[in-house]
This record gives sequence, structure tokens and C-alpha cells, in this order.
Amino acid sequence: MGRDLSPRERELLRLAHLGDLAPAEAWTVTGTSQQLAYATHGIFRFFGKFPPPIAKHLIERFSGEGDWLLDPMVGSGTTAVEALTLGRNAVARDVSPLSMLLCRVKTRHVGEADSRRALGRVERRMARGHGRVRSADDLPTPVGLRNAAHWFLPETTASLGRLRAAIEPEADVPVRELLLAAFASTVRRVSKATTQQGRLFLDVAKARPDAWPTFADRFSRYASAVASLPRRPRAEVRIEALDAKVRPRAARRFRLAIVHPPYFNNYKYSAINSLELAWLGFAPRSVRGEEIRESFKIGKPERVDDYVDDLARALAAVASQLEPGGVLALMMGDTTIRGTYIDVTRRLLSAIDGTDAALRLDRVVLRVPRYTEASWVASQRRTGDRVGIALDDFVLLFTRAGRRA
Repeated sequence: MGRDLSPRERELLRLAHLGDLAPAEAWTVTGTSQQLAYATHGIFRFFGKFPPPIAKHLIERFSGEGDWLLDPMVGSGTTAVEALTLGRNAVARDVSPLSMLLCRVKTRHVGEADSRRALGRVERRMARGHGRVRSADDLPTPVGLRNAAHWFLPETTASLGRLRAAIEPEADVPVRELLLAAFASTVRRVSKATTQQGRLFLDVAKARPDAWPTFADRFSRYASAVASLPRRPRAEVRIEALDAKVRPRAARRFRLAIVHPPYFNNYKYSAINSLELAWLGFAPRSVRGEEIRESFKIGKPERVDDYVDDLARALAAVASQLEPGGVLALMMGDTTIRGTYIDVTRRLLSAIDGTDAALRLDRVVLRVPRYTEASWVASQRRTGDRVGIALDDFVLLFTRAGRRA
């Protein structure tokens, strides 16, 4: 995957103050979003998603079958899916109930026959009394979402409430959570919010009063994906609720940790996934306090210090769980606010030096995407065979001090 840097790429590293810290190379991920949605990676539209080929390359390069890997910020579960496929055990953690739900669903086999029967049961519950599963006053509603009417038509709110109520009686946990993943994927698609950008903006014309057709389509696709997973996987994935900045009391030692945090001034996931969290029964504000502090929608460069402090604490906690000689792979990016380049990555490296992380930087990689995730903004910018906005990320490869036993 690695190649030598071009003059433009060397200039990017110079601008980021990373060019002279360690040997450098470039990685290019050539697949489109559709091409990278293999296995269960296509379950749920997750903005700022970790590219599966990067996870696959890191796992193959720095671990062997049976090794234990750590992903302390699981996001949509990319690393866990690749670990399972490659026969590596993994511990996947996050503070978001949505992320943990997605990771469980994407790493667990459910037979298609079981899925079909479950969908039929939900449809029958929806149909009873013309869709009135229970009285209107008792239907589920979004939790902790300010001004829900701003984002949903009244008919959509009623339809989602009936659907959520129809899923509740499912007793089989894997089936029920597969239904909930499809439900979460339906929420934004039928709302008044645009689906083309991570940030929530109104697009009232695309709102759909009836959630069922969208849900049924999502569920059928997801059911087919999870049915392709092995019934008896070669490896184990453990999914835990834990803030990455917290060090577990009885920590397992890992051969490899892959960290893909939210980027400064880009996305706050409790905000961009607030509709889904609320309809799953979790107040977005309850998740917000444990997230890495950043400058989402505010654009204040001075807040980079908070972000760097939080991320440095998280990396020190992760490093403490690596075995001696273990590898920590960090993928992150810098930002530009009002024309000023902010070298977030370089500042983080300085902050790490002030912790007990005991990490040695071995290599700096410039990740140069050929395609970026489609968005309304990206669709307006097309140059030749490059579609979307050119976003360059850094993959920093560290080794934990000490020798492997």
C-alpha cells in the first residue's frame, strides 16, 4: 500500500510540521464508498467512516491470527469487522450506544430465515388496527431531542413511533438489534434533515410520512449482509461501553490498537447522530459529556487545546494497555479555520511527550484518498477522475516501549 511521497505531498507534511519526525510514505485508498461497503461495512450511513482497507492493512501488517486488538473509539465498527474477517480477536469500545449497537450487529451472524420471520412479525404488528400498535399517547417518541417537530412531519413521528413499538416485543436479542439498526438507519432518511451531509440541515422536500417502506428496504439489505458472516467465527469480538480516556482496572494486553478519533472542528457524533440516538431512547446530551472536546460548528481555533488534551489522555490510556513492542496506529487530520492552518497532529505529538504513554513514533503516513464519501458539497466539486473534496489524513504508527515477550 505504501509509496514514496510526491513533491506536493512532502509540502503537505512540511505545512503540518510532520516532515522531519520519522520516515514518511503515502497510502492511497482507491475504492468508492459503494465498493468499500462489502461484508457488513454498508450497514448504516456513518459520516467520517474509517476506511476498511486501512484497517485491513494495519491488522495484517502488525498482528497475527489469534492476537488481541483494541479499538477504543469504535465508530461504526470498521476495525471490528475487519478483525473478525481476518481471525483476530478484538475489544471494541465507545461511549455512544448507537456505535455499540452497530458494532454488535455488524459482527454477528443472523440467518436470513430468522430475519424474514422477524420482519413479518413486525409488519403484522404494524398492521393491527391500521398500524395502531398501542394508543397514540403511549407510542415511543424521541428522547432528549429539542423541537422534534422541526425535524419530523407529524405523520412521520407517528409512523416511527408505531414501528419502534412493533420492534420492542422481539425477544431474540441479535434479531431485535438487527431490526433496531435498520430502524436507526431509517430515522434520518424519512426526516426533514438532509442525508447528504453529516451536519443536520433542513431538506423538507425529502421527508417521508410513512417510515415502513424505507425500513423494510434497509432491513432486507442488512439481513443479507449479516447472513454472510460465519456462524462460528474464528475470532471473538467483545464490545464494551467505556470512555477511551479511562484506563480499565484489569486491562488486557493488546498487540495492536487502532485509533480513529473524531477530527477537530469536523463532527461531534452525539450531534450528527442526535436523531438516531433520540429515537433509540438515548438523550444525545447524555453522550456528549464523554466525547472528545472539539470545535464542531463553532470554529474556534483556541479550542484545539481542549481537543489535544483529551486525545493525549486517551492515547496514554490506550498505550498503557499495549504489550511491550505493541503498535498503536492513529489516523487523524489537521484543519483550516478561516484560512488559518492548524497543525493539530503536531500539537498532539507534543502533548503525548508529556504523558506516560511511552510511545515511539516510527512512521508518518499521508493518507491520500482518490474518492471521498459522497456529500452534497462534494458533488459540486469534480475535477477529472477525482470526485469530491480532497481530504488528506495522517496515519501515525507508534511502538510501545519495551520488547515483546
